[in-house]
Amino acid sequence: MIGSVPATHSTRQASLAGEQQVVARLVQAAAEAGVRADPVSIVNVYVALKSTPLVILTGPARSGKIALVHSLGHVLAGNDPFRCQIMHGHAWWAEQCRDVAFFNEMQTRLNADKILALIDEAWQPENTKCVFMACLTRISRAELTGFFSEVAFQLRHGQIMRLPSAHLTEPIPYPPNLFLIGTMDDIRPNGLDAGLLSGASVIPWPAAETRSVTGRTQTVPIPGGESLFLHSCIRNAAAARLKLDYILGRRTHVIRPLLLVAELFQQHAVPMSDSVIGKSIIYLANAWSNEGVGLFDRVSSHNFVIATDLAIAQTILPSTGEAIRRSAALHGQLKAALNGRFPRASALLDSLNE
Repeated sequence: MIGSVPATHSTRQASLAGEQQVVARLVQAAAEAGVRADPVSIVNVYVALKSTPLVILTGPARSGKIALVHSLGHVLAGNDPFRCQIMHGHAWWAEQCRDVAFFNEMQTRLNADKILALIDEAWQPENTKCVFMACLTRISRAELTGFFSEVAFQLRHGQIMRLPSAHLTEPIPYPPNLFLIGTMDDIRPNGLDAGLLSGASVIPWPAAETRSVTGRTQTVPIPGGESLFLHSCIRNAAAARLKLDYILGRRTHVIRPLLLVAELFQQHAVPMSDSVIGKSIIYLANAWSNEGVGLFDRVSSHNFVIATDLAIAQTILPSTGEAIRRSAALHGQLKAALNGRFPRASALLDSLNE
């Protein structure tokens, strides 16, 4: 993990520059914000954002999800409240009011208007190298479907035509520098639809209560860090494969576990779209800087194990959960294929049969 492996002089030089420095600063900012999570979990969210503009953090309340988003905004957007908008995702505050539906509708309209305003700002010529973030906190199933599933479906074409309570007269392109994040106080949201899983990253967040911290973080954003982050984002499977070819050289055997898992589903006649495999490849490619430095671990082989574990757990298994629950044979073969090397994917696999 970050900082866990003794570095040679050349590796140390690489770790002090570029994206490795950005993720180290993010881990520092999260710690200062009271987030109690291991560095891998924090960097995982960063890599997921590089891979897709839609990310959902699921986990118990008060476990640091919102504090982590604040840390991301601080490091990537310079703590600019106009570029990092934190919104009430659902009007839970109105539960005791007489007209709950009215207040929920008003909250939805306000959020949609803010997101549309961020889209407009992100496309301004002077802002194209700046990060913009919208975070809907404590979303319900309604927002999961309305904002995230709907947007994920529309982004297949790179543009949007509608948001909840907002229907546009013509489609508008979605800016590549705008990131939509949701937090959900749900340990394991079931029944996620295929459209959501194909276009968004759903990340189980560790169940650790956030430390109470007074005052603002003292972490200083890295000059040019957000431009570096945006420049390093890969969203295309073909570009991801080219980057992996550059990183791997002749060591193509390291991605064999990912391919083996895909082959097992094929053997059991479980449909798996090319987009799911492509999403896994994209995630793997984004786990390295443009210079080929691992973001989880500076030792490339270790970085591959961590990134592969997370790719299987967050892209392949969620989209095939129902098939795994129906087939004990498939579950057993997947368990053998993971072979104890991939703890996060193994834990999710076990939980699917609970």
